[in-house]
Amino acid sequence: MLGALGRTGGGLVRILRARDVRGAAGLQRAGGGVYIKPHYRQFPALTRRQVIHGEILSGFMWFWILWHFWHNPDAVLGHFPYPDPSKWTDEELGIPPDEE
Repeated sequence: MLGALGRTGGGLVRILRARDVRGAAGLQRAGGGVYIKPHYRQFPALTRRQVIHGEILSGFMWFWILWHFWHNPDAVLGHFPYPDPSKWTDEELGIPPDEE
């Protein structure tokens, strides 16, 4: 019992000492690839791949919007004809009659 407790406690002490030596950042175990450190109140540095993916996705988004707007404008403008305001009467517009 005491041997197991000693081994666990010793391992814990080694981990805490190693953390103090390396600082608060510690060991990064997030996998390979590019690691971008966070910047306080600054834009992060983007990789070339992230910029290209952003351009492709935003280009496809605008293509999709404009294509569907051109080929199906009723989805945005509505299915009914626009009313002609010159044909409305004063009563329909809520204008009181003229007092002469």
